[in-house]
Amino acid sequence: MGKVHVILWLPALLGLFVTSARAADLLTDKFPANFTFGVSTSAFPTEGAWDADGKGPSIWDTFTSDSSHVTGGGDAKQSADTYNHVDDDVTLLKDLGVSSYKFSISWPRIFPNGTKESVNQKGVNFYNTLIDKLLANQITPFVSLYYWDLPQDLQDKGGWSKDESVAWFGDYADFCFKTFGNRVKRWVTIDDPFSVAYKGHETGEQAPGVKNVSVTYKVGHNLLLAHAEAYRIYKDNYRTVQKGEVGISLSSEWYVPKTTGVSDVMAARRAMTFRLGWFLEPLVKGDYPLLMQQRVVAARGTANGLPQFSAGDKLKVKDSYDFIGLSHFTSRLVSEDAGVCSGATVGFFCDQGLKMETDLSYPKLEYRPEVNPTSERRLMGFGLLELLKHVTSDYNKPVIYVTENGLSSCGTLQDQNRVEYLREYSNNVLAAIKAGGDVRGFFVWSLLDGFDWSLGYTSKSGLYYVDMGRGERPRFPRSSATFYKKMIANNGLTDELVTYRAYPADRDVFLYDTFPSDFMFGVATSAYQIEGAWNLDGKGPSIWDTFAHNNRLASGQTGDVACDSYHLYMEDVRMLQHLGVNFYRFSIAWSRVMADGTPATTNQAGIDYYNKLIDALLAAGITPVVTLYHWDLPQALENDGGWKNDSVVDQFEAYARLCFEQFGDRVKYWITFNEAFVVSWLGYGIGIFAPGIYDPGTSPYMVAHNIIRSHSRAYHLYSNNFQAKYKGKVGITLDIEWKEPLTDSSEDAAAADRAMQFKLGWFANAIFAGSGDYPQVMRQLVDEKSKRQGLAKSRLPSFTQAEKNLNKGAYDFLALNHYTTNPVNNQPRPNSQPNYEQDQNIDTRYDPCWPDTDASWLKVNPWGIRKLLRWARDHYHNPEIIISESGRPDGEDLTDDGRIYYYKYYINELLKAIKLDGVRVKGYTAWSLMDNLEWTSGYYAKFGLYHVDFNSPNRTRTPRTSATFYQQLIKDRGFPKPASSRRVRRRSRGFHLN
Repeated sequence: MGKVHVILWLPALLGLFVTSARAADLLTDKFPANFTFGVSTSAFPTEGAWDADGKGPSIWDTFTSDSSHVTGGGDAKQSADTYNHVDDDVTLLKDLGVSSYKFSISWPRIFPNGTKESVNQKGVNFYNTLIDKLLANQITPFVSLYYWDLPQDLQDKGGWSKDESVAWFGDYADFCFKTFGNRVKRWVTIDDPFSVAYKGHETGEQAPGVKNVSVTYKVGHNLLLAHAEAYRIYKDNYRTVQKGEVGISLSSEWYVPKTTGVSDVMAARRAMTFRLGWFLEPLVKGDYPLLMQQRVVAARGTANGLPQFSAGDKLKVKDSYDFIGLSHFTSRLVSEDAGVCSGATVGFFCDQGLKMETDLSYPKLEYRPEVNPTSERRLMGFGLLELLKHVTSDYNKPVIYVTENGLSSCGTLQDQNRVEYLREYSNNVLAAIKAGGDVRGFFVWSLLDGFDWSLGYTSKSGLYYVDMGRGERPRFPRSSATFYKKMIANNGLTDELVTYRAYPADRDVFLYDTFPSDFMFGVATSAYQIEGAWNLDGKGPSIWDTFAHNNRLASGQTGDVACDSYHLYMEDVRMLQHLGVNFYRFSIAWSRVMADGTPATTNQAGIDYYNKLIDALLAAGITPVVTLYHWDLPQALENDGGWKNDSVVDQFEAYARLCFEQFGDRVKYWITFNEAFVVSWLGYGIGIFAPGIYDPGTSPYMVAHNIIRSHSRAYHLYSNNFQAKYKGKVGITLDIEWKEPLTDSSEDAAAADRAMQFKLGWFANAIFAGSGDYPQVMRQLVDEKSKRQGLAKSRLPSFTQAEKNLNKGAYDFLALNHYTTNPVNNQPRPNSQPNYEQDQNIDTRYDPCWPDTDASWLKVNPWGIRKLLRWARDHYHNPEIIISESGRPDGEDLTDDGRIYYYKYYINELLKAIKLDGVRVKGYTAWSLMDNLEWTSGYYAKFGLYHVDFNSPNRTRTPRTSATFYQQLIKDRGFPKPASSRRVRRRSRGFHLN
């Protein structure tokens, strides 16, 4: 039969199957007036303080002490540190507007060895404090007694596989009811007993890590009896006075037959029976499902089968609930597979005789879907509706709380995928209520990021992002928190929430189109990084020669030889020809043409070198784009104070004059400075780059001031003396990450804009914005802080009016180096010390979803470049822009798919900025033509389209696959629309199981 998911009438065998509602049919009706909206957490993933104040070890503490059990390593010893952030978390809950908070009590925190003889009052006090603060804020505590964290001492005695576990749990439950029950009115005894039994005791993928198929059903049996014991204790001893309710929370996927064939439909029913019916049927009917009993006996015989309930146990277990909690996250395709286990193999899934898989036809819930085409995270909200209808119709219409529902992901704060998930799944809860289900609450998993069990910190499910990299564990709301808050306030979806988005719908859409005919593609290098020949033919030392010879680069490396382009420049030109680039951006080494940085030491051999390179480029049809200053100040000038000495402005003008005179007849694009920020801050602020000066409060501003003055002088020198003759253009290269607000708050939006002004605007505002001066926000903050720090004058210098006039409009184009994006949040620092970074009142991070590279500072985020370009368009009168550097390191291999991905999606975002946003971008420059000396990282970071063998005296260059990709992109002039495209039609949505 065809593979469809609408199951028709199979009367004799299967009952009625109908199609569920489509996600597009979102309901904007209200939930019932008394409906509970909440969020969930549990102790082990969030509390931390794993051994604080008398807490005993749990099986999860022990399990995760072996890093091989945790994806990505790490442990939960601190995690989100909710033990020390009660006030913060209650504030978050209050802000969300939830009416209830579901959390779990850590058994070993109040009974360190698991028994009532070992009460830990400090642990009790913690939960008393939490409960009291919740109630003070009109938030109902919804408390789980057991969420997987059995005291290790009890596990050492056999844990849940022992019959004694029922009594252990009864004593623990009785203590909790007695201690907290005067304020807690809704209890869950055990969360997800399936995972405890199967994953904890058969597959061993979760704590306690037991792999013993003969105990799976025994553990499940004891969990059911323990639940019933706790329920009866509460009913008999506490309910009359406390008037609370006790239930259990069961986890279940929804199972969809892969085909309409009878065998697959029966397999789906069997899957539901084994997953949900295993625990729910005894509670409702007093015994395990008959189908399950028959299958297990057939597969295993009677010896290792399902334990049998005694007559008394049946009575005890039956009806031992006031409500049923359901945790649901996804749906699965199921098909018959009698041979799933061969020979004598036994096990939970072998007993069922079926195969499960994910239906990949549903929309992916990935941050960047193209990087994970086979992702199993899919938007299948219909499954929750069908599960709720199934429980309602087959299990006597119980009271139901959806105790967990949510999406685990890589963790971006603009979590549109989680918004879509919550919108569709919560709406299917409303549909279930309208279909007659007694569903009284919906809890999002989870409030916070935490330690996601065996997935560690690689999986994040919080409405609030927790920065695990910082000891104070700060919390920040994701877009999904904003969405859920609005939904709670409206008691359901509104028209606004139906279309609510964390970011524009077109943000990640790939644009098939080509670049304008005058758009240029190029590659870049710089002198110190590739030339070598550091002291040949009259070249003087630069600050980077000195810095490297003082052992300031990785592994003591230097640029003495580097790629030896001083001798191999013709090989470089051949590489450029092979790529098909329109231009080549390179820099002139100031001390190669002026040994001490002044005209007195003009070096003809150095001039000859650049003449030969320029002529070879032009002969090959490649436009030279020349940078005058790429960080390598002549050491002689640094000895006189370098960029802190005002005299350097005159020295730079003289150097620029020499270059314009010697090369201007053939060079039509000049860049005065490369990344003035790096020179100012890394070189003279924190001293990690040459010349290595540490003075974070004052020197960066002095250096930047002189660089801006030098640029303006050089620009006007060219404009007044060379432009009419040579018809060239002069600009400046500024480096800038896009600064994205960390959260949706107006404070973070202002902080991100402030960060843009303090980095890009620091240099660009005076030149491009029209004022000739620094951004007003810089002037205000640095002036205020300087005064507060007791200084007689501001650490930010002032331009004279004449200098402002010179600065204004001193450009023909703006060149931008862009590699990555920084999320930024507001961080007031009223009493900071003199420090450029602290002057900004911001804090910066990286988004956890952005792919890493070999450079710790460079995370891959394509859409940042488009936002940057729009910001520059709006703030600087839409100037002509050249992206003068962009790229990423990607290892030694010749196959560099990561770099190809980077170029493909960054360049496509640039194309969107041109075509859709009207930004006047005229060129893109890949960094870098070849592997080179990456400054203090030495030769370890590989940015090159061409691999360079630094162990070879010939410095052999070999093209990587990214070179072939870039070559083809240039040839295609972008991204022509594919000749044909395949349209994927979504399937119908599941079935209802009667």
